[in-house]
Amino acid sequence: MLDYRRFKQINDLFASGKLEQARHLLMEMQSRCIALRDEMNMLKVRLQTFEDILYLSQNLYEEYGFYWLRTAGVKQGPFCAHCYESEGALIRLEKQHKVLLCPYCSTSYKSVVHAMPESVEPLAGRQARILPFAK
Repeated sequence: MLDYRRFKQINDLFASGKLEQARHLLMEMQSRCIALRDEMNMLKVRLQTFEDILYLSQNLYEEYGFYWLRTAGVKQGPFCAHCYESEGALIRLEKQHKVLLCPYCSTSYKSVVHAMPESVEPLAGRQARILPFAK
């Protein structure tokens, strides 16, 4: 933690003409400031990681043997159960013919596709729709 009394001490050293001592204290303060900034950046990354974990724990759920993610009220998925359970990775399954296939681990899901209701269509099989901007 920075000791703010050191700033007055540095100022007094400069005012009294003890430039080398003041410069030494100033370099020490600079090094402490850099270390604190690095620590603050590391803590920001850790906080973002915890926020992501909390978001996933609240919005990721299992249904029909797959994992799904609820984002802004939209159901995203399905995601490969094998990849999520073994590595914690959310890999979206691709629909190929009547099979859902994981592009990462190559696990195919045949029997579960038939058990899913028709209203549940994996987003990966759809083409993106481009919306033109108004001029």
